[in-house]
Amino acid sequence: MRKIFYPVLCVFSCISLWAQTPGGVAGSVLWLKANAGASPSTWTDFSGYGNTFTQPTGSNQPATISPAFNFNPALGFNGVNSYMSQPTPTGFPGGSNDRTIFVVANATDITGYRWILIYGNTSTANNTFQTGNNGGALSNAFYGSAADMNSGSFWNAAGHTNGALGEFTLAGGTNETQYDRGVQFNTQTTAAALTAASTNGIIGAINTTGTESWKGNIAEIVLYPTLLTTVQRRQVESYLAIKYGFTLGNTTTPISYTASNGAVIWPASSTYQNDVFGIGMDNGSSLNQTSSNSMSSGAGDGTGQSGKGNLVLSGATLSDVNFLMIGNDAGPLTEHVIASGEGPFGSTGSTRVIRNWKVQNMGNVGATNLSFDMTGLTFTGGSTASNYTVMVDADGDGDYSTGVPAYYQASSITGNKINFTGVVLPNNAEFTIVTSPSATLPAKWAGFTVTVQKNQALLAWKTTDELNVDRYTVEYSADGVSYAVLGSVTAKNNTGINTYSMLQDNLPAGLRYYHIRRYDKDGKFEFSEVKKVRIGAVTAVLIRSNPVTLGRLELVVSSDQAQEATIRVISLNGSLMLQQRNTVSAGDNNLTANLQNLVPGTYILQVQLADQIINKKFIRQ
Repeated sequence: MRKIFYPVLCVFSCISLWAQTPGGVAGSVLWLKANAGASPSTWTDFSGYGNTFTQPTGSNQPATISPAFNFNPALGFNGVNSYMSQPTPTGFPGGSNDRTIFVVANATDITGYRWILIYGNTSTANNTFQTGNNGGALSNAFYGSAADMNSGSFWNAAGHTNGALGEFTLAGGTNETQYDRGVQFNTQTTAAALTAASTNGIIGAINTTGTESWKGNIAEIVLYPTLLTTVQRRQVESYLAIKYGFTLGNTTTPISYTASNGAVIWPASSTYQNDVFGIGMDNGSSLNQTSSNSMSSGAGDGTGQSGKGNLVLSGATLSDVNFLMIGNDAGPLTEHVIASGEGPFGSTGSTRVIRNWKVQNMGNVGATNLSFDMTGLTFTGGSTASNYTVMVDADGDGDYSTGVPAYYQASSITGNKINFTGVVLPNNAEFTIVTSPSATLPAKWAGFTVTVQKNQALLAWKTTDELNVDRYTVEYSADGVSYAVLGSVTAKNNTGINTYSMLQDNLPAGLRYYHIRRYDKDGKFEFSEVKKVRIGAVTAVLIRSNPVTLGRLELVVSSDQAQEATIRVISLNGSLMLQQRNTVSAGDNNLTANLQNLVPGTYILQVQLADQIINKKFIRQ
């Protein structure tokens, strides 16, 4: 994360303000994103240039489509007369100046020319740049009339039904280049000199009368008045690809994903650059993608395409520059019978999906929820959740018979989705899905709970029909990745229900992860599901006076135990205006913050105890 420090306010501690830019790349003059600042009448520009687009008089409003791309919204244009305009854009490139444009969109009508973004004259000729849809292909033209798009077209709609991540560059006013999801598709020379642009920008149509209107969804547009370097382009591409579920490159031309600070999130892979997707948080680019699937196998709401085995990640706790990325080897989504020596799970004769998935975990992202869509696939496990297990090869060599694999049995099946909870995917690990165990396991899990009372955690679990079980070991973790042993109990090996429990006392505030490892007498073991609990939670945050009238914010924070509380005041554009730390005790705590140096307006109060955050809006008068 790139931080800029200003000596604006140091009431209780120094203030940290950060600039958010697409992929951490500064210099854009237009940044429109449908997940923030977008409405049917106004589309707010986040570049800092104030190039906000609005609905002109006489046009229809675009519709808000949510979700449209990988759990993110878009603005939907009707192809008739829904469009938005910015009559006097600031900083847009004119004439033959360099530029780089990024567009995330999908067309729902391939008839004729459908314009996404126009800048220049309102006639069809001599536009400074044009971006649109020519017969179902995302296209661009930096000169001349609509017909010029024929030679600059790419992205056949039939191959990109879930949308496109298109890029267009112009270098020196002569060479225009198109990129499809990071891969260069075409380079051509402009056929005519560019003219200076008039002050007129339009989204969704070629002119302000709404002719040749775009029909489809637009999620994000980014415009730079410069030719970005390859490194800069990769950062913007990575931000957009993770946010919208697009795979950059392919196994022939693999592309690495990078964070806003330049760190590699996903290394280019000639084997696993298929259906790459992930969750992540990156404050430098305002990215907070908490649920995700690949748009190559799924849809905007996570629904799986038939026969594609769509995966969905969700439910992990993320911090800044945390990413959990997944790609696969394109192996068949059919079953393979595990032979002797191929894997320790169950016994010889179990079945597994042939495909392997590769993991990149940046920042130790802990336990997550994972679902697998069986639509269009047939497995011997049928519709019984206990037949399915995620088998994780932590050492990442793809050999499940080596190292110490981990197993996560499905918690449920809803429709065609197999759901796994509390799955930990270490960096560089591989995993597959076991679809049917070959034999009765030495015991069956019948329930596992963790109950928290102040700073104590009581673990209780049940099993049925134990046979040749040696012991149960309780393991705990503060991050969901690295576990330590709390203790062990000897197995009862009784028929019927067997009940066990263990207590952990004097726990510090924060998240705690627990699982049970069952050791069998033949040396094999299996994990229970992971349970996550919070110790020392905030029970309530109360602002005593809202609006704040005397420059003094008074609040009550109720806590389960003594711990440190961090109080922040954040502006609506995400800038941190004030931060202070207080030690709170168990019970109600009266705290104050001096707001004398804040201008009147609406702000967010953020109270953090350990990793729990509570936000409340207030007004400073």
